[in-house]
Amino acid sequence: MIITIGGEYGCGGKPIAEKAAELLGYQFCDDELVLQAVKDSGVDMTEETFRYFDESQGTASLQEITRLSGVQNQNYHGLLHSLSLDVLPLDRRMSMVQEKVVQRFAQQGNCILMGRCADYYLRGRTDTVRVFIIDEMPQRVQRIMDAFGIDEESARRTIRKADRRRADYYAFFTGKRWGDRENYDLILRCSPLGEEGCAQLLAQLTRLRSGSN
Repeated sequence: MIITIGGEYGCGGKPIAEKAAELLGYQFCDDELVLQAVKDSGVDMTEETFRYFDESQGTASLQEITRLSGVQNQNYHGLLHSLSLDVLPLDRRMSMVQEKVVQRFAQQGNCILMGRCADYYLRGRTDTVRVFIIDEMPQRVQRIMDAFGIDEESARRTIRKADRRRADYYAFFTGKRWGDRENYDLILRCSPLGEEGCAQLLAQLTRLRSGSN
């Protein structure tokens, strides 16, 4: 089985994923494993470029991806230049490398993937549990304050910015709305069960789904 996890910023998604992987004996596909898979993907993109534009750890805005991709505003001469050099626009290369990485881990089976539109790239598979994690804003703010040692207002700004980037990123590469319940098998609110309880619930759901396949 493959578990894909998306979620609002500050909802405890990574600790939940790590604990669920431990409970299930699954591979947790962390950033280092993803970057290694990028190197092996065969797509013309350096690790540094992927890291810069990546949803999980990158700092580039979607406006920058759009500007560099040339899809929305590519002029005729720019298009000819790209074709003559056989260079795909940035957005196409990002999408290709993300899909190749996600599919590579999915082929190995029994893994947990976070973000990077994994639920979209694995759509149609019956061996996948797609999860989106949410929580109340006060709990999210407190997690970010604790994690980074910042004040409440800074934490709120960080959350708003991160959520906006995730939503834009998902919409850009999938054409769908981030957090839409139609895209997921489970919408999980963290606080009622806590990170440990959420991980246990996710592990149990995965075992049930695995038994039905």
